[in-house]
Amino acid sequence: MTPRARICLVDDDIFVRDAMALGLSDAGYDVITAPGAAAGFDIASREKLDAIVTDMNMPGTGGAQFIPEVRARWPHMPVVAISGAGTMNGRNTADVARELGADATLIKPFRARELGAVIERAISARKPPA
Repeated sequence: MTPRARICLVDDDIFVRDAMALGLSDAGYDVITAPGAAAGFDIASREKLDAIVTDMNMPGTGGAQFIPEVRARWPHMPVVAISGAGTMNGRNTADVARELGADATLIKPFRARELGAVIERAISARKPPA
């Protein structure tokens, strides 16, 4: 694992957000949480991050709007989309997230170690060539 990789975790559900943050922290990540896309974007603007994890379905600005904003501002930032729904507007959520620029997608429920493995792959895939 990347030594103390710093992750911004964006999810509107406080219980899900806190549980994922705890699991990722226990797995060795430095986790900064955000209750929505605006707060996530603010954190990403101020903090040095190794990856962003965002929920696709949030009130207001969801992951479908947040991911392209992240991609435009930080094109090399690893982004993992998570969702409690397998479909969005009749389409596969994973397909939608990938089209928007996410490196990977996980559908809830999942374990923190699964999310950690996906984050690690996304970070490794986005590392600039040596």
